[in-house]
Amino acid sequence: MAVTKRKASATSEAPQKKVKAQKPQEQPSGKKTLFGKAIEAEEYEDEQEELEEQPIRDDDGDNQDAMDIDQAGPQKPKMSSKESNAVKKQLRDQRRAQKPNAEMVMPAKKLWEKLRLKEQPKADRQAIMLEMMGLIQGKVQDIIFKHDMSRIIQTCLKWGNEEQRNIIAGELVGQYLTLSKSMYGRFIVVKILHYCPKYRETIIKEFYGKVRQLIKHKEASEIIEDAYATYANAAQRTALVQEFYGPEFRVFKVDDKKTLSEILEHSPAKKESIMKHLLETLTGCMEKGTIGFSIVHRVLLEYFEHASAKEIQDMLDVMKEQAVEMLHTKEGAQVAMFCLMHATPKDRKAMLKTIKPYVLKICKEEYGHMVMLRLFDVVDDTVLVNKAIVSEIVKEMSDIAKDKFGRRVILYLLAGRSPKYLSPYSIELLAKGDAVRANTSKKDAAVRSSELLNYISPALVSLVATKARSLISEPLACQVVYETLLRATGDKQAAVDALLELAAADPKESTSDEPNPLLQMPTDRFFKSLVQSDYKEPKAEPSLHFGKALLAKISPYLGDYVQQNQSAFIVLALTENPETSEETKKKLAPHKKTIEKLLKGKGEKEMVGTRLVLKNL
Repeated sequence: MAVTKRKASATSEAPQKKVKAQKPQEQPSGKKTLFGKAIEAEEYEDEQEELEEQPIRDDDGDNQDAMDIDQAGPQKPKMSSKESNAVKKQLRDQRRAQKPNAEMVMPAKKLWEKLRLKEQPKADRQAIMLEMMGLIQGKVQDIIFKHDMSRIIQTCLKWGNEEQRNIIAGELVGQYLTLSKSMYGRFIVVKILHYCPKYRETIIKEFYGKVRQLIKHKEASEIIEDAYATYANAAQRTALVQEFYGPEFRVFKVDDKKTLSEILEHSPAKKESIMKHLLETLTGCMEKGTIGFSIVHRVLLEYFEHASAKEIQDMLDVMKEQAVEMLHTKEGAQVAMFCLMHATPKDRKAMLKTIKPYVLKICKEEYGHMVMLRLFDVVDDTVLVNKAIVSEIVKEMSDIAKDKFGRRVILYLLAGRSPKYLSPYSIELLAKGDAVRANTSKKDAAVRSSELLNYISPALVSLVATKARSLISEPLACQVVYETLLRATGDKQAAVDALLELAAADPKESTSDEPNPLLQMPTDRFFKSLVQSDYKEPKAEPSLHFGKALLAKISPYLGDYVQQNQSAFIVLALTENPETSEETKKKLAPHKKTIEKLLKGKGEKEMVGTRLVLKNL
């Protein structure tokens, strides 16, 4: 139809900007217009009705293209999928060819696909690296900030030889500061620090003067931390830390002073300025979320060591709820200990709230477990400590008791600062807070310890009663079981009975799956110590009378036990225990000749336990 064709022709052109609709010009009376053509009124109404009856189509554009082709000339044949893809590939290659370094990028990507394969033979990888270096050498600075080429450079640093790595690192000298701030370039800096020891000093020196800004930068802060914690030597770490002290130290490094204490001792007048800059910089680190870095922990520790009470409180207000994020480093754990020591009861409550979800992890941290000990020392609200901390320890007590560091948390509640379980350094570190605790805590230390022990004792006794075998088979957990029986409060009979039940087994029936505890290390020593606790320090309070109960269980097998070197020491302890000495010797009398025959021909250093038992008989 004529009307349809005119409409299609009008819409076939490219879309134009919308133009404000204008009122149609008046036509002579009796005439109307349709698409700019004057028609009679009756013809106009017929055309309108015909247009309204046509359905709206979704493919008007396709129909329009077909009409345009009909009007323009013969239609081109439709391309196959293969031909269409070929055209697209050609257009894509043309676009890539227009980009900078196009003649190098595409071949480098093809080589990279082979180079990054882990199963690539060494000889083939070396050949690929030689070809790759021929492409990128001299152009590294031009391509490092692109994501795809950054990956290629990282792979070259990983698989290249020392000479090739140093060539790449050498081309980037002067760019490391910029690279560290780049989302992709920072990974190249990490790789060069790792694979190119020759350039570590060069990279670190490029950071001098900018550390205070870089530590707050999202990407660069990780490079600074990596350089400080992993690759810098002592002098370089000191130089990086000094930039936190103020503008003077960013320009002039104090080489002969390694710590803030030494600097302040030499120049006391600088203390106010240094503390001010430390507070400003560290506050910025808290706001930017870089509190987890070890370099920040060291600076924080120096700040707390030299800050006044007001300066400490200013810092606590900023970081009290973030202290839990720094317990994985030595300095960070000490900072958290400072926070707990100087905090108000309200601040301590806030800190306990943040610590609660991570109690298990903190207890098993090499340095973090010391924070738990400080917490037990200073928090007066033992009810809160029980609900927030002790209850979480109880949930994972078996796991914590077997851990190298976790068991110290439980043992501290049982035995306090015993040199048997804590190093002299740890005891000294804890003792440093006693003077401050006297001013910040009101409850007597002995009362606080007693209340905490009362809270955890029932759970410890229950643990030993239900998991005695698994606990005493672990050397570290044995210490927890031993101290529980000696020092836990309340009724401990259930735990004692569980241990006696294990010892009552016939030694001849011992198997690898269920070994007799008196024939195995470390449980043989554990049982010997329990027998000695009846008459030798440290004594159980009240006495367990363990020797007497044990003798009643193992008396049928005394002859077997005395002939085994491990268990002979348990029998020896029974002969020395005033409660069991006489009865034990009486039961061993029939076995005396057997023991003498067993020791005949043995050296003096062989079967020492058996030899000592015989001597007591």
